[in-house]
Amino acid sequence: MRIHGEHRFELPRSVVWTHLQSPASLRQAIPGCTAFDEVAPGTWELAADVGIGPVRGAFTGRVELKDREPESRYTLVASAQGRPGGGTGEAAIELTDDGGGTRLRYEADVTVRGAVARVGSRLLAASARTMARQFFDAIERSASEATERGAVR
Repeated sequence: MRIHGEHRFELPRSVVWTHLQSPASLRQAIPGCTAFDEVAPGTWELAADVGIGPVRGAFTGRVELKDREPESRYTLVASAQGRPGGGTGEAAIELTDDGGGTRLRYEADVTVRGAVARVGSRLLAASARTMARQFFDAIERSASEATERGAVR
């Protein structure tokens, strides 16, 4: 399944980039995340409780950020496994200036299996877009709060 979208941040690109690379920001932004532990530079193992349509469950997985071009783009590679199924995905993330803010565009290829796959592509795509929006909104809140405290410039 192919998923794509964009999000506009009311923050400079350098601030958005910093928070998209920060383990603390990522952990807080991943919907349902209960654990997020670095196992290598740019690679984390995670646990999350997630619902996709009527299918809910606990998942464990791995997230890796690759091919990083600072403040411009990177590739996110993820896999997850749980009782209701699992999946893998790869997303191209691109950041560009947009007025006084930043525009993030993403395009992902996702493969799911098990009960998660039986939910149906329409519901899966809608759930993925909702989770992406929740993630980006949480990153924006975290970055805005850090900027207000003077922690990030």
